[in-house]
Amino acid sequence: MSDYQQGTDRKCQIVISINATYLERIVARETPMAFKADLLKKKLKEEGTKPDELAAAIKKHKRTVRRWLAGTNPPKQKDLEAVARVLNCKPQDFDPFFADKGLGEVSIQAHVSVASHNAYELMRWRYGVSQKQIMELAPVLFAIVAGHALKVPDQDDEIARLAFDNRLTDPRLQGGHNEARASKLRKCFGLETSDPGVETSRNLFSEAMRRLSSQIEDYVDTRWFVGAAAEEAPGAAGYVPDTELVSALSGGDLKLAEAIVKGRIRLSTILQRAKEGEDPVSVETFADAIRHAHAQQIKELRKAGLKKLKTWRTFYEERHPDLAEEYDRLLAQHCHEEGWCPNNYTDDERIQSWVNPYQEDRHINEDTLTEYQQRRKDAREKDEGSKTLTFVFSRNDPVVRRFAELQRHRAQIKKQFEETWS
Repeated sequence: MSDYQQGTDRKCQIVISINATYLERIVARETPMAFKADLLKKKLKEEGTKPDELAAAIKKHKRTVRRWLAGTNPPKQKDLEAVARVLNCKPQDFDPFFADKGLGEVSIQAHVSVASHNAYELMRWRYGVSQKQIMELAPVLFAIVAGHALKVPDQDDEIARLAFDNRLTDPRLQGGHNEARASKLRKCFGLETSDPGVETSRNLFSEAMRRLSSQIEDYVDTRWFVGAAAEEAPGAAGYVPDTELVSALSGGDLKLAEAIVKGRIRLSTILQRAKEGEDPVSVETFADAIRHAHAQQIKELRKAGLKKLKTWRTFYEERHPDLAEEYDRLLAQHCHEEGWCPNNYTDDERIQSWVNPYQEDRHINEDTLTEYQQRRKDAREKDEGSKTLTFVFSRNDPVVRRFAELQRHRAQIKKQFEETWS
């Protein structure tokens, strides 16, 4: 650790220590005691109820009630509600600051992505928390990450300063100015750049999630995290909320793990099937059910995709027979076989290409392009023995250009087809 980092850590420790001491004083001096033991004593007397009788009625130990009355150990919220029912009153009668849960709750109905729903299921398995409990904390957790997001430009400036001090290259992105402006305006999702050719702009919230997660890599993982563009709200897609549990459920199969966190399979549905009247379900049983469901889902999606592709091809051929024939001829003469993918495709993209043939994700085989191959040969001969290097691109080949034109036309007609497909 550098002297600068040690000094910074020391300053942070001092500030934290001072703030903690100050906070303790404020709490001790200004925070009112919510529960009033005297009010409970008064209510017991009014109702003619003895402390031991109250303890029996609410199924608490006598000593617990006596501590309440002594003011040494205030009752919890659920205990206050139970006491109020027995004494025919409201919890506020002996706790002025009591927040009535029934009156204070607000019903929220929202549709979330399958990826988010899966994250709730994983958290329930790992930590034993419900979706409602997580939702109650959501604004707090959001505020924490948003605060870190607004600090991203400052962090980058500090890293740049350290790099300068150590005579290293400035690691900041071109969009630094734009991101500093987003932070100043409290735009935690960042701001779109007005000139993409000059500067870039990140989603500060997504970046903060990645940075915070890097500190706890034993528990969470962002390798597949989709994130979001500037000004867009990130989702849960691709975020691994529990690396150990996801690994156990996927059996170490990275493709299956990615399918879970990206929401291509719904854990709650699979869990319900896995139970079959038995509760609880073991991780092993759940994992077997997930693998079976995923394999079945891929098969079903592939089958549905082939059916849709066949219907679509008929739809297009009826309206543009000549273009359909030309497209099929180019497929046969110049394209790789179905299922072939470029080297830059991710595993996820390869799976999607196979599962959904309706996408017509076909690629030109450059070895079949006579004109392109001739131009490459001429360029090599021209450059041989010289220091020049001539670049030849396949996109300029007439076959490639024509195939692209046909693809664009098919994409336009597909919009009409989608309106009729059910």
